[in-house]
Amino acid sequence: MIELNRFPYTYIDHPASSYIVIDLEWNQPIPWIKTNVDPKELPGEIIEIGAVKLSLTENGYVLSKPFHVMIRPVCYTVMNKNVSRVTNKISSDLRFGLSFSDAYEAFREWCGQDYVLCGWGNSDLSILKSNLLFHSWIADLHAMFLDVQPLFARVAEGQSHQRSVEYAVDFLRIPKRDDFHAAHRDAEYTGLILKEIFILLDSAQSSDNAGMQRDLTDQMLQEMKHLKLAAYLQNPDLHAETSKRTGLYPTWEQCFSDYSKDQEFCPACLKPLSSRITWFRLKKSGFSLWCCEEHHMVLGRMRMKKTPDGKVYASVAIRLTDPGSSRLVIDRYEEYKMYGSGGQPVTLHSEAAADSSSATPDTEAHPLPDPCSGTGAAE
Repeated sequence: MIELNRFPYTYIDHPASSYIVIDLEWNQPIPWIKTNVDPKELPGEIIEIGAVKLSLTENGYVLSKPFHVMIRPVCYTVMNKNVSRVTNKISSDLRFGLSFSDAYEAFREWCGQDYVLCGWGNSDLSILKSNLLFHSWIADLHAMFLDVQPLFARVAEGQSHQRSVEYAVDFLRIPKRDDFHAAHRDAEYTGLILKEIFILLDSAQSSDNAGMQRDLTDQMLQEMKHLKLAAYLQNPDLHAETSKRTGLYPTWEQCFSDYSKDQEFCPACLKPLSSRITWFRLKKSGFSLWCCEEHHMVLGRMRMKKTPDGKVYASVAIRLTDPGSSRLVIDRYEEYKMYGSGGQPVTLHSEAAADSSSATPDTEAHPLPDPCSGTGAAE
């Protein structure tokens, strides 16, 4: 944690003096074109790295000029049409650029020291790690990661809307100077969003709220006052999970009822967890959300299993998660509250799927537990 007395304008528990906001573009395999790599090991090959650095300085938050580099792929050298539609790139564009190793080395040198890695969503992390392994690099990133998307959802709207970068730019009234879906442009827009979030949090957590530029409910303002940035950080190099199975029971209901009374422990440090969303049963699965003081959000999942003689047991997994990935539990919990443990009826589910075929993710909204804050929990 940095010494805040160096930066009198901020009241946030900043873990580092700079934030590297990264955005990747990658090409995907085409099923009928054979390659020398298993698509499960390399689901996407990075063709572009864009990044900006948001730094704490004596004069305030300063956003750097974008880092931008094109990468020449070696496996997926024909542009996937779905990727082309989004990035406006064609196959001939893939003939130019640096090798992945040269590009990543340049990126690491540009990053410097003492930073938090950031992105809009966390899908770039798995793609980056798979590319590192493919090119014989160590996959550890040696930096904490901040998913800006759920942080924006909490600070700006107090909900778990799965918003796009463009939506957040419009919501925060950030001027649009360039198009979206180029790595360095999306990284710059995400950096501007993060800067605005920090300014909002600083204003909310100061002794007065004169700097607030938005009308906020009293509840949202109180949550912002007590929000801890550390709860939104994840260690992308730490993948802690515990797996276990229950004893045998005659019914799934008995199995779930008996196990859900147990205390859960953090898979990373083995300390007792506090409940954020208690165990609930949805069809043949169980879900829960927990909090560790050190490692923050922990997700629990149960799956019903049967033995050949008809007895029932549960396969249980407890793993570290993050605010964005916690939507798995939050969405299931909304279904449980509406329809009970039987879940949404199949006919209704089919009709809802048809009705939402033209909808965007911006239409979804559920209460978002604020990690370890004691607010927003469904207990």
